[in-house]
Amino acid sequence: MKLLFAIVQNDDQKSLTYALIEKNISVTRIASTGGFLRGGNSTLMIGVDADRLEETLSIIKEYSRRRTVVTVPVSGIPHNIDSAAMPMSVTVGGATVFVLDVAETYKF
Repeated sequence: MKLLFAIVQNDDQKSLTYALIEKNISVTRIASTGGFLRGGNSTLMIGVDADRLEETLSIIKEYSRRRTVVTVPVSGIPHNIDSAAMPMSVTVGGATVFVLDVAETYKF
């Protein structure tokens, strides 16, 4: 058994969660924040049998896309004074996935 923690953007979590449920893969969503732009993230806790790990990772990859956004740097982030008010393009999205081995699991 494997336990995956997938950190994805809120923009992707709904379609990803539905895709996992459609394949009978158990998923629990935990609201989280963080990252460079302090954007809303979701941490998905996913429990799968080891033989379904690759299938699950494939679904996560398909539904967690990267995108480019234009933003103005916030105070507190070091940057060149000449570009203080200049918008900048930043690539966000995708997924960060942690995979853990599970020794035992119980369902009551």
